[in-house]
Amino acid sequence: MQTRPSSPDRGQSGRGRGRAAPGRRVPVSAGPTDRAVAGDGVRLHARDWGGSGPAVLLLHGLASNARIWDGVASRLAGAGLRVVALDLRGHGASDQPGSGYDFASVGQDLAAALGGLGLERPVLVGHSWGASVALQFAADRPGTVAGLVLVDGALLGVAEWAGTTREEARRRLAPPRFAVPLADWLARAGRFDPGGPAGQRWVRDYLRAGVEVDDRDVARSRFRFPNHMQVVDALYDQRPAALYPLVDRPVLLCVAGDPADGGELAVAKRDAVGRALELLPSAHVTWYEDTMHDIPLQRPAELAVDLARFAKEVSGRG
Repeated sequence: MQTRPSSPDRGQSGRGRGRAAPGRRVPVSAGPTDRAVAGDGVRLHARDWGGSGPAVLLLHGLASNARIWDGVASRLAGAGLRVVALDLRGHGASDQPGSGYDFASVGQDLAAALGGLGLERPVLVGHSWGASVALQFAADRPGTVAGLVLVDGALLGVAEWAGTTREEARRRLAPPRFAVPLADWLARAGRFDPGGPAGQRWVRDYLRAGVEVDDRDVARSRFRFPNHMQVVDALYDQRPAALYPLVDRPVLLCVAGDPADGGELAVAKRDAVGRALELLPSAHVTWYEDTMHDIPLQRPAELAVDLARFAKEVSGRG
């Protein structure tokens, strides 16, 4: 469900590190409409939360799906924003062709989807691999987005942390081939809900959307192994730092400070944040301390507050 080791956290904002104010809340909206939208020769699935305010488009990570944003999107819509979460090709309920997982092809999908959804200059939010997609899209198409939010992604290039050779990176990032009872798979939702072992319903729905289930109720990853490895290859070739100077809009970095990162990886991640702040024309960072990589699952309310504030700040700019 992610392209790098897991990490949870909440906390510091600004170009440096100012602790975020506690206890912030935004209202929760009614549910979304699930709809099909055309990509570049593929049918994509979108969860459209409606709204008439500034537009926000949410992108998930590798082997994830749009429902990871349900806890965030409902709050963004409740705050008066126009919110859509998109299943990228091969993921969730979108078509899964056998090719087209490079950044150019996924970017073409995204451009077509924006037109089909009627979203002009949205705030583009990406988590993990989705952050890399969002960064590439904003860098390749100046003026297309109102703002860019990178949620624990597009900081360290894969070649910087997963292996200096393509073969090593592919070995480390190859997804597990699992086959588990669906009930066991859905029980993972409890990891993200300390108040109850079953986990929240929307988290279980997110987990269910990422697997195929056979007639024995055995769950396997919906995103096929060869397609997953195409994404890994694209990530290996991407150099986030080279793209930063091409981004012409305000940027918010939402970064997990996961205790599990530890050691050299934690140092490299913080160095990468510092590099991003130097190279991006207009960037701020919010740290989510003691938070796993999947911030939208573990800190949806806090993340929604930060995204809503950012979207409203940048929506009036030219």
